[in-house]
Amino acid sequence: MNITSDVVPEVQPGVFIHNSFTILSNFESANLARVKYVSKQIPGIDEDLEFHLWTNPDCGGTEFECNYKSWFYFALKGGTPGMHVRLNIVSSNNQSKMYSQGMTPVFKVDLGKTDKSSEKFCKASWSRIKEIPTYQINNNQEFVLSFSHRALKNIEATTYYAFTYPYTYTELCNSLSFYEKQFPLSSDIRENNETDIYFYRETIVKSLENRSVDLLTISSFKGISEERECRLFGLFPEDKPRSFVFKNKKVIIMSARVHPGETPSSFVMNGLIKYLVSKDEQANILRQNYVFKLIPMLNPDGVARGFYRTDTRGCNLNRFYLKPSLKLHPSIYAARSLILYHHFGYELRDELIEENSTSIFCNSSDNNDELNAKMKPTILNNDVDSFNALLKKSQSCTADSFTNKGLDSGLYLYVDFHGHASKKGIFMYGNNFDNIVDNIECMVYPTLMTINNQNFHYTSCNFSKRNMYSKDKKFGLSKEGSGRVAVLKYTGLVRSYTLECNYNTGRFVNYIPPKVNFVSERRPIQSVIPPKFTPTVFEQVGKSLAISILDLSNLNPNSRLDSSEFKSLTGLREILRSNIINDCNRTRRLGSKSTSSINIDTPITSKQIKKSSISYDLMNPSTSKLLQPIMTIAVAPKGKSVPLRKTIKKSGILKKNKKKRKIPPSKQKAIANTNTSDNIIFSMHNCP
Repeated sequence: MNITSDVVPEVQPGVFIHNSFTILSNFESANLARVKYVSKQIPGIDEDLEFHLWTNPDCGGTEFECNYKSWFYFALKGGTPGMHVRLNIVSSNNQSKMYSQGMTPVFKVDLGKTDKSSEKFCKASWSRIKEIPTYQINNNQEFVLSFSHRALKNIEATTYYAFTYPYTYTELCNSLSFYEKQFPLSSDIRENNETDIYFYRETIVKSLENRSVDLLTISSFKGISEERECRLFGLFPEDKPRSFVFKNKKVIIMSARVHPGETPSSFVMNGLIKYLVSKDEQANILRQNYVFKLIPMLNPDGVARGFYRTDTRGCNLNRFYLKPSLKLHPSIYAARSLILYHHFGYELRDELIEENSTSIFCNSSDNNDELNAKMKPTILNNDVDSFNALLKKSQSCTADSFTNKGLDSGLYLYVDFHGHASKKGIFMYGNNFDNIVDNIECMVYPTLMTINNQNFHYTSCNFSKRNMYSKDKKFGLSKEGSGRVAVLKYTGLVRSYTLECNYNTGRFVNYIPPKVNFVSERRPIQSVIPPKFTPTVFEQVGKSLAISILDLSNLNPNSRLDSSEFKSLTGLREILRSNIINDCNRTRRLGSKSTSSINIDTPITSKQIKKSSISYDLMNPSTSKLLQPIMTIAVAPKGKSVPLRKTIKKSGILKKNKKKRKIPPSKQKAIANTNTSDNIIFSMHNCP
């Protein structure tokens, strides 16, 4: 057997040629660094050919190079028709857990211009490869992913392979241009009806490589005024009027693609946009009541260059929301400015604020309501000297201080979309609070997703404090700088989330209850087997996010909530309340060091009743049509369970066990310390 091996020459940037094979990476979002061939030729047997392919790490060849190498995207063309070639992706990040769960790369075949009989197939969509790929750690301790390619008969055909379903910056631009043409804005807004769709696209900022970061505003013309939104400092570089201001409408901000390789987030965003501009009755209600501010692609440079997780400076942008720089992190700076603008209702100028540690609303004794009232007009009038004088009165300010408890925030909801490699399913991360009222409210929206989307996994959601402050393994950056946590710290918004979508599949499917007020609904037969996730599945998640907002607002005329196990928002919140209390009691009985710090013993105050919609629902049982609120949750003493156990033994259900189970001394001590807590009855009125 003759074995030959050599590097495949790169005849021009992104073009590698070996005999009749051409390997390409000279297109947008592609990632392929170098190629090596291994040819094994046995006399009388066809040649066995393998290609070893290496990908570029994020920011490869620059001072910012980092070891993110999961994303690959390349194409093969030519070769002897019918010939099988083994493709080995070498030295990518070790994703053995993901591939052990059945993850497969995707492919697309472009038959080229010469095949006139298959014009429709020239625009073929992506699909997963048919075979199960293999993976191993080679002698150099490199992770190697392997799968086969078969050369096509059509010499003009090109086969594309990618880590997962690609979605490029150009595809986004083309899609948004289509919507702009479909929903043109008239010169006189008074000509439009209240139910007409308001769709407005603008460039909020330019990226480091001068690509546009788009901002979409979607609503109806209800509540629109002739006033324009503020042109925030350093943002909106194009000479185009800002979006109109809407009166008496809360703002919902959603963003995607801060990590370039997490393409599921783009498909979720596509599904959300498609639904919001549709003629559906529920979409119309959403537009009538809310203003949607969408940033479809936060990291266009990383997407265009085929990176997996960073921007062109090697930064994980989802760790810089607390202290973004307009020069270094323009899209994150823009997103934060937008969030603060719609929260406060006016602009906060960063050049007037000490970037590292100060803010306008502070905790010092000098910073009272009177001082804040003076600051607002000075900002609006750009009175720098007066503002600086006022600013000196504020000391020891932090990002947490942006939350002004007396302010009626203009924000209703914030969600940042992501992809996920290891944990199966589609799920959310939320924040953790010291009181049970806010914890319940944070959990309501993800719970509603379970009745509106069959692939959403509430059991995979994480609302822990640890998940708010844990640090990345590679660079040690804290999640405190993520969009979800930073929005909470700056605005106090309880409904602040990260949406995570697995690249591959889920662990189970949810039962979707019927719409009780919509008889003509077509209900396909639900499969109990989790599907392989596709762009269509992700787009459905975007639609479900929108519908769940209606349920959360109690505005959904075709809700599935009444036919679900929860029966109503009140019932849902009471179940969440019961679960939180039971979890707290369980950790207390076990004497765990991780006992929750949630306060379940403090009565609800009048301020909380005014502030929280949960308190309103709890105090108005009439809002629940089918389920009365649970008034008490009792924990029975352990001593009372003994007679019941003796009765069961006499009936023969349980066999007598002569050997008594030994309890370790540490657990005996923990149980002794919690005997008094076992008899506590938690009432709805004294457990907020």
